[in-house]
Amino acid sequence: MTEVVEQIDSASVVSVDKGTASIIIQSLTTAKLFDEKFVITEVNSMIAIPILDVEKVKKLAWFDNTKHQITNLNLLPRTQKYTPAEQMAKDITVYLKQNIDSDIAELIINLPLKWEMFGDLAIIPNSTMNNSQWQELIGSITQNQRREIWQIIAQALRVKRLARQHKIATDMMRTSQVEMLLGDSGEVEINDFGVKFWLDVTKVMFSSGNVTERHRIGNIDMSGEIVVDAFAGIGYYTLPMLVRSNAQHVYACEINPNSIQALQNGAKLNNVTERLTILEGDNLSTMKRVYSLADRVHLGILPSSEKAWQSAINCLKSSGGTLHIHMNVEEEKIEGFVKYCTDRIAKLAKQLGREGIASVEHVEKVKWYAPRMRHIVIDVSVR
Repeated sequence: MTEVVEQIDSASVVSVDKGTASIIIQSLTTAKLFDEKFVITEVNSMIAIPILDVEKVKKLAWFDNTKHQITNLNLLPRTQKYTPAEQMAKDITVYLKQNIDSDIAELIINLPLKWEMFGDLAIIPNSTMNNSQWQELIGSITQNQRREIWQIIAQALRVKRLARQHKIATDMMRTSQVEMLLGDSGEVEINDFGVKFWLDVTKVMFSSGNVTERHRIGNIDMSGEIVVDAFAGIGYYTLPMLVRSNAQHVYACEINPNSIQALQNGAKLNNVTERLTILEGDNLSTMKRVYSLADRVHLGILPSSEKAWQSAINCLKSSGGTLHIHMNVEEEKIEGFVKYCTDRIAKLAKQLGREGIASVEHVEKVKWYAPRMRHIVIDVSVR
């Protein structure tokens, strides 16, 4: 929240034209005459810069009595607290007024209000700084000016690298569509509840919205268990099951080479490589290699994991085990779907020569996926 502070502190200021403000601020800073205790302010279309010594400023080479005016003003102290979004809007406003001859209202309103943080890298949404006014501006300014704008955003968010999310690809691998705006590399390491992940955000996605489910899965004691993760990705659930659940071994099915590289790196960071086997390719084929081996099968794919249910049952040991079934279901239909799920699993199990008994151990409502649509996980015991 913003801390409201009245303008009660008086400061000496030099008022300069917007076009020269940046150069003059740099000169004052070099000469150690810029008063950093106060906020630079626009007054009557001029930029009022707080200064430390009036007489010394008058002796600087650029100072001209006919162009520059020195007065006292009540300014906001720089100790005022802003949220990152407020700081961003303030700093971008000053920059645009100083450097861009344009109506900035539509630019400011399209600044990001939310973002995803990955260490020293922030990803802003596709819809922000991307309207027609921003597109026109970015296309008309110099490369250096573009970099200065991205640096202001990054500084407000307290990061060194900045990226923007584009629409997720609709291909089978759901390839990331992140564009780097500031910084050359999209490689990041994340520590989530004691589990380390590695990924390149420009190549693969990280489902930060599923954090509660990752933690729940990681809280399940899987000591001595063999687990199959049918849709492993970069290891959203594979790594928590190895690191926190203490699974004896996880067979991770994944088709995307970039996700596999991320999973391998994550396994190294967590020192669990020896307890992980990656099965590369289409899981409907690779799961056949682990039939009758698993105590537990994780089916973490949306909107539906149903196409893999039969293969998942085949992966369970003859004594049975547990399935973790991820699905998107309309809120009012969850109860009916849970019954359908258990009935369908029981029928498939019986067809596969098992006892054909399926019971629900738990239903987790992970998050809203869309209006009225829930991402749920059904834990089903199969015998």
